[in-house]
Amino acid sequence: AIGRQIAIVVGAGLLLVIGLYMITALSAGMKTAAPATTPAAEVPSGGALPEDVAARAEALQQEITASTGEAALDKRRELVRLYAAAERFDLAAAEQKRLAEQTGTEQDWVLAGNLYYDWMERQPPATRAIFAKQAIAAYQKALEINPDNLDVRTDMAIAYMYDPDNPMKAIQETNAVLERDPNHIQANFNRGIMLMQINRVEQAIAQFEKVKTLIGNPDDPVYQRAEQVLEMLRSEPRGAGS
Repeated sequence: AIGRQIAIVVGAGLLLVIGLYMITALSAGMKTAAPATTPAAEVPSGGALPEDVAARAEALQQEITASTGEAALDKRRELVRLYAAAERFDLAAAEQKRLAEQTGTEQDWVLAGNLYYDWMERQPPATRAIFAKQAIAAYQKALEINPDNLDVRTDMAIAYMYDPDNPMKAIQETNAVLERDPNHIQANFNRGIMLMQINRVEQAIAQFEKVKTLIGNPDDPVYQRAEQVLEMLRSEPRGAGS
């Protein structure tokens, strides 16, 4: 499991917690804030590529155009890796989406979703919704192929936290995972964070205790994150929503 950072407001004290983590099963990166509510006017640009990366990307594009079949797909995969290594996840995601549209595989759609998410998390709050929606769309394509992939559904639920048009889908999708697998560690942890966000403190405490029980190993990093959250929650004054 991979941790993702999130800013959380708990109770009336407006406690901002940096260093708590949403847990995702498939993609890397850290979240930095709660969902954006301001619509973006335009898609943000990542700026110019380094000269060597730009030159190699241009060469790969030419090779893709000149190739067919698996050879063209392999060159596009190489281009995705090139952009990702340069941390231009927007360009990598766009190429990966083209690849997924060609192959139609679950794995390629999942990677497209992960790359859109990785770019989203690097954007200011006002522009995150654009890429959240693109990540969600890619994850939905993967779930159309394999509705039983609970890890993908868990990651999609996190992306929904950044989609102001669907504020309830995050908890709905998380609950859908837990209905299928009550012991899914990532979904259980994330549900605890979501309960914190709506000031359901006692329920959140119970959720994180469940995470610790499921893991059972105090040396596990997710166990330690759950313990960190519990210590913070128990030190906070209880509000009316607890």
